[in-house]
Amino acid sequence: MPSPLDRRRDRVGAAERPEVGDGSQDIEPSFVISSRAMTKSGLAVCCALLVLACTKQSVDTSTPTPPPEPVVTTEPEPEPEPEPEPEDQRTLQARACDEEGNAQACTALAVKWQKGQEGPQDPAKAREYYQKGCDGGHEIGCFNLALMLETDEGGDPDPVEALALHSKVCEGEIPEACFNAAVLLESGKAGEPDSAKARGYYQKLCDGGAQAGCVSVGRMAMLGEGGEKNPKKARELFDAACEANDPSGCYFMALAWEKGVGGKRDKKKAGEYKQRACDGGYQPACG
Repeated sequence: MPSPLDRRRDRVGAAERPEVGDGSQDIEPSFVISSRAMTKSGLAVCCALLVLACTKQSVDTSTPTPPPEPVVTTEPEPEPEPEPEPEDQRTLQARACDEEGNAQACTALAVKWQKGQEGPQDPAKAREYYQKGCDGGHEIGCFNLALMLETDEGGDPDPVEALALHSKVCEGEIPEACFNAAVLLESGKAGEPDSAKARGYYQKLCDGGAQAGCVSVGRMAMLGEGGEKNPKKARELFDAACEANDPSGCYFMALAWEKGVGGKRDKKKAGEYKQRACDGGYQPACG
C-alpha cells in the first residue's frame, strides 16, 4: 500500500504533467514547423550578411592614387644664328655700282682704289671705276679720270681724252676742269696749241670769280696771246687778284711794277709784292 508521501508525489506529478490525449499530438507538429521556419529565416539572414560582407570587400574604399603627371619634355631652344658680319664699304659700293648702276658709288669706289682706303691700292682699278662713274653721268668721276689720264697713273697717259673730259666737265659745275682744259690747250700737250680757246676757258673762270682764271687772262693780255694785247687791263687783273689773296696775282703784279707793264716801274713795290706772293705759298716768287 503506498504511503501518503508517495501519493502526494503522485498527485504533484500528475498535476505537473499534462494530460496525454489528442491535444498533445497537435503541439508536437506545431513545434516542428516553428523550428523549421526559424532555421530557414536564419539561413536567409546568414546569406544576406555573407553577400554584404563580400560586397564590402570588393569595393575599394582606399584613396585612389592620382595618375602620374605627364612628363613634359622641354626641347632645348635652338641657338640663334650668328648675325652676318656687316659688309665693308667697298663691297657695298661695288654692288651699287656694278649691279644697280649707281654712278656716284662707282666714283666713290674708284677713290678707294686710287688712295688705298679700306683696302689695297690699285690705280688701274681706280681708272676702271672712274670710267664707270663718268659713263653714268657723274662729273667728279669724269674729272678725276681726266686727271689720271694726264699722267701714267693706272695706265698709259692719254692727254687727248683728258682734254675731252675736262672740256665736257667745264660745261658743268667744276670750274677747275676749265682751267685744266685751258692749260692743255695752251701747252699743246693734247695736240696743236690753241691759245684763243685756252684764253676763252680762262675768261670763263674769271667771270665765275676764280682769280686763277683772271691772272691767266691778264698774263695772256699782257703778252697778247690768244687775243688782243692789253697791258693796262692785265695790270688791273693782277692787282685785283693779289688783293683777293691770290698769291699768283701778287707775283705777276710784282713783275708789272718791276717792268712797268701797263703803268709805272717801282722796284721797291715789286719787291713787296714778290714777298707777298712768296708768303702766300707761290714758290716761283721765293727764288
